[in-house]
Amino acid sequence: MEAAQRFLHSQGASVIDSIVVTRKLLGAGQGSLGTAKEIVLTSAARTTELREHQRLVEGIEET
Repeated sequence: MEAAQRFLHSQGASVIDSIVVTRKLLGAGQGSLGTAKEIVLTSAARTTELREHQRLVEGIEET
């Protein structure tokens, strides 16, 4: 699945689009949305986006 994430990232797919594609690859069954989200957000290809997301959440929590 990591190869799929690297491919999606190299093609400029957004995090949301990558989650949708990953969910479809998983079969779109029960629980697949949470699993897809976890796969995308923990992918080595998405470390920058994850870091930015964490910074945003921390900023909101501080406010």
